[in-house]
Amino acid sequence: MLNILIADDEKKLCETMEDYLSAKGASVKTVCDGLSAVREAENGAYDLIILDVMMPGINGIEACKRIHEFSDAPVMFLSALGEEEDLLAGYKSGCDDYIVKPFPLTVLYEKCLTLIKRYKGFDAESKLSHGNLTLDLLSRTVFVGEEKIRLSAKGFDILALLMKTPSTVLSREQILVKVWGYGFEGEARAVDTQIKRIRKALGRQNADYIKTAVGVGYYFEVK
Repeated sequence: MLNILIADDEKKLCETMEDYLSAKGASVKTVCDGLSAVREAENGAYDLIILDVMMPGINGIEACKRIHEFSDAPVMFLSALGEEEDLLAGYKSGCDDYIVKPFPLTVLYEKCLTLIKRYKGFDAESKLSHGNLTLDLLSRTVFVGEEKIRLSAKGFDILALLMKTPSTVLSREQILVKVWGYGFEGEARAVDTQIKRIRKALGRQNADYIKTAVGVGYYFEVK
């Protein structure tokens, strides 16, 4: 299931998009202002974030900039502003797509799928599994048996990275580059913090899959 965040102060449009995308099988969360979008994006793991450009509080452009400080999820802008300078301002702020209102919901849905597939770089059916642990890479969901486990966006990316390279030790620096990107200026301890959270979320039985290579990094042990 795809997890999509929508921020738009037009309540009726929000409800229409939520109904349509939910009917297509997506899990949709809606908020009505830019600051709420930033807070929700920080606390949740979303595959796509849709922002209206003109919102109360902070606008969509500022919200996009703030979200990209902690998340690399793709961002799509919605706006009644469709001049060249408006689109350029949107793309310069870091958005991945820009749709001018009004728009067909069918086009919105296809653009959502295209962005998510491009961002994730794998087929919609792609999954990783070991024992009773399963990662659905497109919907970015984690299951232990039948129970859905909640991970942050970074936590999911780290777990997926380790599962894709079983028994291979990845240094903290390698994980930082692959998950946070080359521009990350924080410390390697950010990896340790995420690993602790992943282990806690997976529970005692599955936490043991993630092994520590003392002084180096981490790896996923295949039992």
